[in-house]
Amino acid sequence: MKRRLWTEEEVRKAVALYVQTPFGKIHSGNPEIIQLALQIGRTPASVAYKLANLASLDETISQSGMSHASSLDREIWSEFFESLREESRQIVIEKRDSAGFSDEGTSVYLYENPGSLDRFGITKLRSRQGLFRTMVLSAYDFKCAVTGIEQPELLVAGHIKPWSVEIERRLDPRNGICLNRLHDRAFDLGLITFEADGRMLVSPHMKHESRSKITQMGDARLRMPRRFLPDQELLRYHRENRFLA
Repeated sequence: MKRRLWTEEEVRKAVALYVQTPFGKIHSGNPEIIQLALQIGRTPASVAYKLANLASLDETISQSGMSHASSLDREIWSEFFESLREESRQIVIEKRDSAGFSDEGTSVYLYENPGSLDRFGITKLRSRQGLFRTMVLSAYDFKCAVTGIEQPELLVAGHIKPWSVEIERRLDPRNGICLNRLHDRAFDLGLITFEADGRMLVSPHMKHESRSKITQMGDARLRMPRRFLPDQELLRYHRENRFLA
């Protein structure tokens, strides 16, 4: 029996699911993988296998996936991240505060001419607005990178470099870190930052007791995600331009 090749539309849907699925949940028993399999007329095992192959295209992870990604997979993968850049340029932001770093710092954002992500099945405004958060949190297995807290209501997908400065990377998951609300706010204000190796630096401007408590709450080193590692250039920008040294 001739093997059924994946179509462009199917690969786009697989990529959209991959970037929003925690690495450890890429298996045939995942309800979302089962749902996509039913939608495109494939088996859950086939969809899970495709997602594992897509992992081999992610240069930020040490695990290489199944390493059987096709040329079409590579083409659609590149198309998705170019679409993120296109959509980022279309965002009109209404900020709640002047920092504008985290997803909590933006009340509403609209699109002047949305459309790039439509090809990936991300058509609803709410889906677009939650995409950055989902990509970042899923990369960190929905756990704070400092404390390990995994209560969703307490987690924030914080931007490393603010929206107003890094326009084309507003939706780039490598411009994000999953933090709890306290550490996210401290990061926004420049009271903490992270070295290239993930070591947390605490500003001398923070009161001694507060410094002690914020370091006792978790690890002194950033727990790196399973994929979409923080961009080192963006972390350096934060250390040099936002951190209160």
